[in-house]
Amino acid sequence: MNFSHLYETYCNRINKKLFEIIQELPFQNSVLLKAMKYSTLLGGKRLRSCLIYIIGDMFQVHITTLDVISAAVELVHSYSLIHDDLPCIDNDHFRRGKSSCHIKYGENFALLAGDALQGLAFNILSSNHMPGVHDSMRLKMISEFSNSIGYSGMCMGQMLDLEKEKKNINISELEEINLYKTAFLIRCSIRLACFSSNHFSKEILFILDKFSISIGLAFQIQDDIFDLKNDTKKLKDKKNTYPLLIGLKKSKIKIKELYKEAFFALEHLKKKFDVNKLELLTQFIIKRFK
Repeated sequence: MNFSHLYETYCNRINKKLFEIIQELPFQNSVLLKAMKYSTLLGGKRLRSCLIYIIGDMFQVHITTLDVISAAVELVHSYSLIHDDLPCIDNDHFRRGKSSCHIKYGENFALLAGDALQGLAFNILSSNHMPGVHDSMRLKMISEFSNSIGYSGMCMGQMLDLEKEKKNINISELEEINLYKTAFLIRCSIRLACFSSNHFSKEILFILDKFSISIGLAFQIQDDIFDLKNDTKKLKDKKNTYPLLIGLKKSKIKIKELYKEAFFALEHLKKKFDVNKLELLTQFIIKRFK
């Protein structure tokens, strides 16, 4: 299987869906919508969407349902990046090689764009057609989604990051930050795909959680290494990271350990499901984003 082609297919699909969603909104000439469009369609790895499509395919979830989940997750991810870049948080002037939203459109419109994207995500997840998903399960998905990005999830991770920014922290504290900031949204993406299927069970969810947390933490360390290689001064000025705490060599060893844990978790699914694409995605992430 040419997994690179499959990955690009999923990326193109979600990019098209996001474009269609934003194009249907009113006030197309407003600065707010331009800021939303700029940040959402700026690019990105679309890792979360790819995971949703592959998990959904494994569980035989309708592709339209997966489109809805993927769009909601990507919109929230875009919102989080806009707010992360603001002067009061990380104060980043660039995102994916281009000016950050607040640099291009101003802090006021960037703040509103993030808020609007979050609201749009919940509107989509709560109202768009998802074949085979009953209202009770939709409510469960909304609850999971809100929990993962709010006080008990992504926002808490950002708070912990800001709180520890100027302090010397240990690996345990850094891992807690990465869990809340990055891994929990990846876990949420996989959980939502699982909830929308007919194969939801506590046993399967436990296995998928082990997989997603391992992937999420490994992915964050990879991002830290990438930042270190491309802008050492920026990273050192910014925050504590694995490369700065334990060094580049040990960080790479940690990544390998986490991916081994991810593959080990998948072994438990092989008896009932075809995990081939999920294994290929995991291998693809290691090679593409290391």
